[in-house]
Amino acid sequence: MRLLERHRILAAVVLTLGAPGLGSATPIAPGALGAGTTVESFEGLVPGANTALGLGASLLEPGTVSAFDFGTGVQLTSPIPNPGYENGGAFVHDFTLGTDIQNNWGATGVVNDATDVPFDNAYLGAFHPSGGTVSIALQFDVLQQRVGAYVTGLAGTNVQLSVYDAGGALLESLTLGTVNLTLWSTNFVGLEQLGGIRTAVFTGQDFGLDGLSFETGLLAVPEPDTRSALALGLAGLMGIARLGSRPRAMKLMANAAGSPPGAVLELPQT
Repeated sequence: MRLLERHRILAAVVLTLGAPGLGSATPIAPGALGAGTTVESFEGLVPGANTALGLGASLLEPGTVSAFDFGTGVQLTSPIPNPGYENGGAFVHDFTLGTDIQNNWGATGVVNDATDVPFDNAYLGAFHPSGGTVSIALQFDVLQQRVGAYVTGLAGTNVQLSVYDAGGALLESLTLGTVNLTLWSTNFVGLEQLGGIRTAVFTGQDFGLDGLSFETGLLAVPEPDTRSALALGLAGLMGIARLGSRPRAMKLMANAAGSPPGAVLELPQT
């Protein structure tokens, strides 16, 4: 094997072992989020060309024409056009606009006013009109490495977070049960993927989410086991490269069983 070929193999091993963010995503807790995290709490929407008034004065339907930009680097991309809250469309329930609408999640509790919402005055939600499941897709302007939100909903049901890469491939899904409204601010579902998350999809029967949190710009560092394997691999391959760089055949002392003392093994030059 020529020296150039050995160097190519060495580079390939570096790229394979040292490349972070490959494979599935990893569940995270809120404490994993750093100081650079962006938090979207779905405040400040008003009826307009791309936002319909769904019910009363406080239930809004964003994305009635096209993807809806929340202004923090994330867009609602499905279902678009928003078919309306009665047909599984996403809604924003904002109590700064009024307290005329209630959301009854059974034993979980009734969302009556802003005191029932974990952060500020609004949350994003959806429900299926006949007991199936609905999904809300949120796409980030740039790849994120950590994504999560605080979720709850109809008692006895689950909320699932699925994250996708830039090519639309599913990275991982994580499911969390709903909790009483008093615990909503602690019921966090989140995933980390250093290779980058483009889209987060929340799925459930009748649910709400608040405090959508996302973070990018993390330093991609291989896991300890990966670093050890990488170091050993590099050391071995660099040794091979050094052997191949010598112009004459190597003479190695062979003391293995069956070899006479002082015997030499002649390696043919390549």
